[in-house]
Amino acid sequence: MKPTDAPADSPLSEADIQAYADGTLSPARASFLRDYLMRDPAEARRVAFYGKLNEQIQRSFQTTDEPAPSAFDGGRNAPGRRGPSVARSPLRRTWRALLALVIACVALGGWLAATQVTQQALNNAAVMVLAETAAAPYPAATPTRREPSAPNLEAIGLRLVDERVLSLGLLQRATGFVYLNRDGQPVVVLSTLALLAPAQPQWSARRIGDVRLLTWTDQRQRFVVAGNARTHGLMRAADVMTMQ
Repeated sequence: MKPTDAPADSPLSEADIQAYADGTLSPARASFLRDYLMRDPAEARRVAFYGKLNEQIQRSFQTTDEPAPSAFDGGRNAPGRRGPSVARSPLRRTWRALLALVIACVALGGWLAATQVTQQALNNAAVMVLAETAAAPYPAATPTRREPSAPNLEAIGLRLVDERVLSLGLLQRATGFVYLNRDGQPVVVLSTLALLAPAQPQWSARRIGDVRLLTWTDQRQRFVVAGNARTHGLMRAADVMTMQ
């Protein structure tokens, strides 16, 4: 592998640092980078980590008839060295595979974080749906057909009247159900994926003015049941759902 031939005084890049750790940076460029590292201890520690990692990978792929080259001088001082190490190609493939794995893990972590809806955001959405329901009540003749994905709360007197999918962000979604009790009072049930949240299967209650929110996290999902604090069946709905 040929040393990198970027101008010695051009701005340093991540490729320069990788080449330095891999022993392929040109002498002039390496001298320029060493001066930079002397002024930045944190960056020097990062490059040293790369060097140690390269040495470990090289030892793993080293042939029995060739001594391991130094990660920082490219093996130029190794006895009898006549050309690039035969382990260089596996080393580069392994390094690229490790880098690809790190990038994939970072991307997956970013996607998971971006799709997670906080409990506060879910609570706010439930209060908004409850307010919309109060502003435009459902008529008594609203169909009572229960959606398969909806919690079955008919046994405690709650009739399903609406189902919706809420967009709470670019990648954030929540499923919502609206029920009416025998007095025509609404009960809102919202749920969303919570792959990173710890389980809290026992519901807890909080009150915001006249609104009561019952929240819990179970089976990688967040839940909230919302309604007026005096609504019959509100807490029983949370009991039934946490026991299912």
